[in-house]
Amino acid sequence: MSVVIVARKTRTTLKQEIATLLEGGNAGSLGRILDDKDIILLLKAAIKQEGSTSAFAKRHGLERSQLTNMLNGKRPLSAPLIEAMGLRKVYVPRHANSE
Repeated sequence: MSVVIVARKTRTTLKQEIATLLEGGNAGSLGRILDDKDIILLLKAAIKQEGSTSAFAKRHGLERSQLTNMLNGKRPLSAPLIEAMGLRKVYVPRHANSE
């Protein structure tokens, strides 16, 4: 019987991966300003890296059902999720020509 040891990903690794995704220019319509749909894209990439929604939820102390509802747009993004992703919520003024 062989044993496979897999290195555990830490929150720092997740934060580094998100920073890499942001630097790639595929998320954040105004530089590093992200809207909810950008966060969902980053979340999907983080879940893929983790292997499953359940694994991601367990690692970060989140409820899988709530996470699934956030992914499906049935629930707003939670503060614990934003924190787990190494992000924080800020407010910017709305421009006259923005949505």
